[in-house]
Amino acid sequence: MREDGEATEEKSSTAGTRGRPPGATRKGLETRVRIIKGAREALEEGGMEALTTRRIAASAGVKLATLHYYFDSKERLLLAVLEDLIADMDEAYRQDVPLPSEPEDRVEALIRASWRYIQRTRDKQIAQTELTLYALRTKGSEWLAARQYNAYIDFYGHLVFEDDNDEDLRRIGRAVARQMLIGIDGIILQSYALQDLSASNDDIEALIIAMRGYLRRLLAEHKKSR
Repeated sequence: MREDGEATEEKSSTAGTRGRPPGATRKGLETRVRIIKGAREALEEGGMEALTTRRIAASAGVKLATLHYYFDSKERLLLAVLEDLIADMDEAYRQDVPLPSEPEDRVEALIRASWRYIQRTRDKQIAQTELTLYALRTKGSEWLAARQYNAYIDFYGHLVFEDDNDEDLRRIGRAVARQMLIGIDGIILQSYALQDLSASNDDIEALIIAMRGYLRRLLAEHKKSR
């Protein structure tokens, strides 16, 4: 499978650096990025059914053997796609409005930034839902769904407080992030199904009120326990 031209060239270019994983060279990294981008495009445009190795390779402009050289399983490629989606989300949030310093205000701003991002990335949101369902339905791939949601919880949890070096604050941040995700996931699917933006905006406002109150309660309990 690795007699392919690109895969062979990659092997020869790393001949003097044995032990490095595929993609350790600059050219290798560029090829890996192209493959991940091709997989993302296939997933976002056609769902899991479209996520075939042939379509990914064609979209990435590489040969099949090259794809298998970089990713030895579909799950490993999907994990890379997931990491790329989260990096894209992180960049988009950083380019949005700065988060306030007060935790409750930060949570509100974070939910609003998330909703703005969701509204302009419909295909990405559906792709992430499909990725979750695939992982849960595929025996042996359940770890991917757990990795996916832990990544989301970590992402949002770290943003709840300006400084989350305190272990208790990290725990509170993760708790708030879990509840946020429950609300946001439901609103995403309901919004796309009902196509009622006004109702979805109301749902976001309700989620903000709930999350502010939940965080306030957790912080009050934290203060009492000290």
